[in-house]
Amino acid sequence: MVIDILKGILTLFYNPLFYLLLIGLVLFGYQRVRRERVSFGVKVYGVFNNIFASIAPSLIMGLIGTVALLIMGVSLPSGVIVLMVICHLLVMLTLRLRYLSPAIILGMTMIISDLLPHFDTGVSLINSWLNDIYHVSYLSFSLFFLVSLFIESFLVLFWGHKQTSPRIINSKRGKKVGAHEASYLWIVPLFFLMPTTGGLNHHGWWPLSPGANFGFVLFPLGIGLQQLITYSLPKRAVKETGIWLLLISVLTAVIAGAGLLWDMKAFIIVAAAFAMISRLILVFVHQYQLEKRPFFFSTKSDGLMIIGVIPHSPADRMNLREGEIIKKVNDQDVLTEKDFYQALQSNMAYCKVEVVDVSGEPRFERGSIHEGDYHTIGLLFLELDRRKPYLKARSQ
Repeated sequence: MVIDILKGILTLFYNPLFYLLLIGLVLFGYQRVRRERVSFGVKVYGVFNNIFASIAPSLIMGLIGTVALLIMGVSLPSGVIVLMVICHLLVMLTLRLRYLSPAIILGMTMIISDLLPHFDTGVSLINSWLNDIYHVSYLSFSLFFLVSLFIESFLVLFWGHKQTSPRIINSKRGKKVGAHEASYLWIVPLFFLMPTTGGLNHHGWWPLSPGANFGFVLFPLGIGLQQLITYSLPKRAVKETGIWLLLISVLTAVIAGAGLLWDMKAFIIVAAAFAMISRLILVFVHQYQLEKRPFFFSTKSDGLMIIGVIPHSPADRMNLREGEIIKKVNDQDVLTEKDFYQALQSNMAYCKVEVVDVSGEPRFERGSIHEGDYHTIGLLFLELDRRKPYLKARSQ
C-alpha cells in the first residue's frame, strides 16, 4: 500500500502538465507586476506573492477533493488522463486564465471521449489509450468532473478576492479610469485511482468494481481566474462570480445525477456541455459588464479616490481601503494627488485623514509617518502625473 501510494505521488513529477502550469504561474506573476509598474510606477504584490497565496487553497481543496474521490472509488484509466492533459494544453495555448476552468477542460474531455471514432493508429501505446477512452466508466468520469467543478467554485468564492491587482486603463472615450484584476492560477493536486495490471487488488465496493487491480495517480488540475473589474469593488464582483460557478456546479450535478440514476449516458454528455457553455457565457457576461456598466474607480469632484492600497504599508495600517474617497489630510482639502502629498508633508510625524467609505459614511483615520516615507505611504491614485509627488518627496 505504501509503495503504491508513493508511486502515485511520483506520477505528479513526470507529468509535463505540472511543469507547464508552474511556468505559467511564474509568468502570470511577472505579467501582473509589470502591469502594476506601468500603471503606478510601483508593484503592489511581488512576483511570488501570488504563487505563495495560491499554495494553501490549492492544497486544502486538493485534500478535500482527494478524500471525496477515494471514498467514492473514482477510477480513471491512463488514456483518459492523457486526454485530460491534452485538453489542458489546448486551453493553455489561448494564454487566457479565464478559460482554464474544469467546466471547459473536463467538459471538452468528456465530449471528445464520447465523439471519438474508433480507429487503429498502428501504435500499441496509443491504441491502448484509445481503448481506455472508449471503455471509460462514465460514473467515475462524471464524479471526477463534478468534484472538480465544486473545487473551482469554492476556490473563487473563498479565495479569489484576496489579492486583486489595481490598474489604470483607458475608457472608450480615452479617459483614465481605475480597475482591479482578479488573476489566479491554482494547481490543485487530486489523488485518485487508476486501473493497472499490478498494484492493489480489492474485492468489494471500493473502487466500485470487484476483483480488479488499481494504482494511484496524483493529477495536477489547473484552475484559472481572470476577471477585470471596473464597475464595482473587486471583492463583491469576484464573489458574484463564485456564486455563479457554484450554481453551475449544482445544476450540472442535477443533470449528471439524472443520467447516472437512469443509466443514460446522453444526460452526462448534456451535463458536460451545459457546464462548458455556462462557463463561456460567464466570460461574455464579464465582458458585457466591462463595456456597459458605469465605472466605479474614476475621478471625483469632491475628493481623491483610492484605487489601491499596498499591503503592510502605513496606509494599510491606517485601515484605508480601495474605493474610499479622501476628503481632507491634516485638515487640508485634497482633490488631487499633489494636494494629498503637500498636506501630508505639513505634519512631519503625524497624519490625520478624513475619508468617506464605500457606504458614504465619513470617518477619521490617524497614523504616524516616518520622516522620508511620504512616497511609501502605500496609496495608489488615479493621476496622470502620479510619479511627480514620489520624486518630490524623495528629494526632500
